Amino acid sequence: PPGATGPGPRRFFPPAEVPVLPKLPTVSLQTVLDRVARESHKQFLVDGHVSPEIFLGGVRIEDVTYPLLLSILRANDLASVELDGRINIIPVGDVRYTATPMVQSDDKSIPADEWVTRILTVTNVQSAFLVPVLRPLLPQAAHLSALPPHHLIVMDRYANVQRITAIVRLLDQPGAGVPPDTGR
Repeated sequence: PPGATGPGPRRFFPPAEVPVLPKLPTVSLQTVLDRVARESHKQFLVDGHVSPEIFLGGVRIEDVTYPLLLSILRANDLASVELDGRINIIPVGDVRYTATPMVQSDDKSIPADEWVTRILTVTNVQSAFLVPVLRPLLPQAAHLSALPPHHLIVMDRYANVQRITAIVRLLDQPGAGVPPDTGR
């Protein structure tokens, strides 16, 4: 009726369109592992939570080597950790709870994407001061902690552990942990 107040006509708003991402081509993880096992003589054990299909990222299956496999696993949110002579393929979120090899010095034979643990010792700066500086440089699955006053524990892929080690060495210079003299 004219002059009536109340809610106006109901408007229909269609739901927002959700973009559909193209399905990436995948291959059987087991096929890739069988091929790499033949070439590298490594044994693989796949966690039950790992998808049986992986995305190769444009790499031909014939070209997959062990170091390249580790990179492909990284791209698929997976990790590999060697335990008892077997390479365990696990979700990357589980790697923090897995015993990774301790690597205290650089070794060219370690693939860049292999998960390792290293303990760093600092002498000129408090280790606890380095954690908030370094933590943003690590992925969520990695681990970094301070054991004050002079030790850091870092667990990540080998290439990033090397990078964190280099940064710590650059920051751990004489006078680095001492506030500047203000002349007062």
